[in-house]
Amino acid sequence: MYLVADIDVDICAATSCKLCTQYCPEANTINYDDNAGKDKGHKYGSAYVAVDRCKGCAQCVWVCDNMAKHHAIKMTMIDQLPKAAITDRITYLDKGTKAIAAPVEVA
Repeated sequence: MYLVADIDVDICAATSCKLCTQYCPEANTINYDDNAGKDKGHKYGSAYVAVDRCKGCAQCVWVCDNMAKHHAIKMTMIDQLPKAAITDRITYLDKGTKAIAAPVEVA
């Protein structure tokens, strides 16, 4: 097992800063969904992590904690996530590419 970034949708949707998406060193790992958090009444969307691409570097945590001062991202063991976004049938040339949220299977 390994650590991956876990974004608190409530905190992220309240701020909508998107800094983590800009500073993540792994392309297409942290993305932004304008509709995430809308079901909970948040004005903005939220970032989400494609866990199958996350390398566990925690640079997003540093950016969120120290630059943005939001503390919305924590590193979590992958098998402890309630659900995770994984890339499925993705072509990265497509601008509308999005990871889908799926239950994490614990082996």
